[in-house]
Amino acid sequence: MSVKGCGVDLVEIARIEKALKRRSFRETIYTEYERDDLKSRRTQSWAARFAAKEAVMKAVGLGFRQGVPFGSIEIFTNSVGQPQVRLLQPALDVAADLGITRFVLSLSHTKELAMAYVIALGEE
Repeated sequence: MSVKGCGVDLVEIARIEKALKRRSFRETIYTEYERDDLKSRRTQSWAARFAAKEAVMKAVGLGFRQGVPFGSIEIFTNSVGQPQVRLLQPALDVAADLGITRFVLSLSHTKELAMAYVIALGEE
């Protein structure tokens, strides 16, 4: 495996808290799975997942305007609670074209800030 890209993002939790009041924000940014998973969680968790999506876009080297919508990046936790990235279309095709086969993701937050760091991996 080789590193194909990395991305980091830092988000103000108060900004996400304000945005979450708009249904259109929740439905544009978060997948149905994420909305269901996050509905009983604090704003910090929503903000960390937003930061993760931004960090994935940076790791891929393309953002929303280049054809990777937020809703095509899904953040979930595996059976031991480790955050994971799942790509949906069209982000899945974009990553495949770049030779990206998996991501390593780390999330963290304080009362005021949430951050995510992502490494995109692929074959040589």
